[in-house]
Amino acid sequence: MKIVPIFVQENKREGLFSIHLKGELEDEVTKCIEQWLLNPQYLYDFFTLHQDDLNSGYYGKTISIQQAINYTRKEAEYLFDQLESLAISGTNIGGDNLSIVFQPLRNLDYTQKELQQVKAKTQIQKKWLRMYAIKIGPNTFIVTGGAIKLVGTMDERTHLLKEKQKLDDIKYYLKEEGILDQDDFEVYEI
Repeated sequence: MKIVPIFVQENKREGLFSIHLKGELEDEVTKCIEQWLLNPQYLYDFFTLHQDDLNSGYYGKTISIQQAINYTRKEAEYLFDQLESLAISGTNIGGDNLSIVFQPLRNLDYTQKELQQVKAKTQIQKKWLRMYAIKIGPNTFIVTGGAIKLVGTMDERTHLLKEKQKLDDIKYYLKEEGILDQDDFEVYEI
């Protein structure tokens, strides 16, 4: 397992990082970019497999697979642009801009926690894309994965449970490596 910088300024340990799992060709952010923006076949296959969820009414009226692909690509473009902009501006001004996008994984979790599990989603139309991460510091997040969430909770679908498990596994890994906060991350060898 490796931590790789995604949207960070040179020589800074703030911004957006991603996990590169052993045996995988790409880190988790790159994988999401590939699946959601660059590979319409992946989206077609996903929405075909999950067509019942897509048309369950959770997101309103019936949505065609082609509409779902278009919504997803538009949402992904917006999400990645927003993450890049907030990550860089947050490191420039010393703010916690990424915290605008990343919210606690559980909607009713209002208190800050050590290595808090968080999710990012957009405020546009369908909002079914999720990026999952561990919050290290005010403007430092390590992405553990991402998913298209067409149901109410993560416990309802296998692909979402897999993302939840990755969050738990990577949180455990960070603790084992002695990374509990921003100060620990500053001295960690990437």
